[in-house]
Amino acid sequence: MILTSHQPNFLPYMGVFYKAFKSDVLVLSDDVCYSKKGMHNWNWIQTKAGEQKITVPVNAHHDSRLCDISISDPMRNLPKICRTIKEAYARANHFSEGMEIIDRIEALSREDLRLVELNSNLIYYILRRFGIKTEVIMASELGITGHKDDRILQMCKIAKADTYYSGTGAKAYHDEERYRKNGINLVYSDYQPVVYQRKYKPFLPNMSVIDYIFNAGFRIPEVWL
Repeated sequence: MILTSHQPNFLPYMGVFYKAFKSDVLVLSDDVCYSKKGMHNWNWIQTKAGEQKITVPVNAHHDSRLCDISISDPMRNLPKICRTIKEAYARANHFSEGMEIIDRIEALSREDLRLVELNSNLIYYILRRFGIKTEVIMASELGITGHKDDRILQMCKIAKADTYYSGTGAKAYHDEERYRKNGINLVYSDYQPVVYQRKYKPFLPNMSVIDYIFNAGFRIPEVWL
């Protein structure tokens, strides 16, 4: 059983979906602290002028947990983001498929919408449209405690996973000996930025998954297979 985890960011880059593709279980860490520097409520799209940041306005306080963050005036702000995306990708090769995500965002707009509800719903929908059947679990439902390796080892124990599929950025803090002692095989992702035909040039790596969908549709990249 292979488990991976990631914070439920807003329309994350393809690397998150690659980790899910390589795993049996994806734990979305919705119980961590919100960070303005993190990509919890923003991401990048590509426009004629280059990369453009799209941001979901939120009501956040210092040390607020991600699962407690609400969206600021979602019925007004989410449609604005949708209009920006639609304008950027008008006449893209897979516009109709990209519009599935836009329609879903607009359908989710309501007064009491939390950021995690939006992000996790979109991640789950995109996974299934890609044909990725990985089980998705919210960390807040597991009752885990501690930080970093402590959390991951608890996730693996609860899910009965024997392998943890990690992003390479976590190498700096993983205590690999602890994983061995706990019977967990630690594997690092070999993800490389997916290259695909785009409406705009030059090619910019690691844009939001929405850029991939509008340009390439809901298909698994051949290099993953």
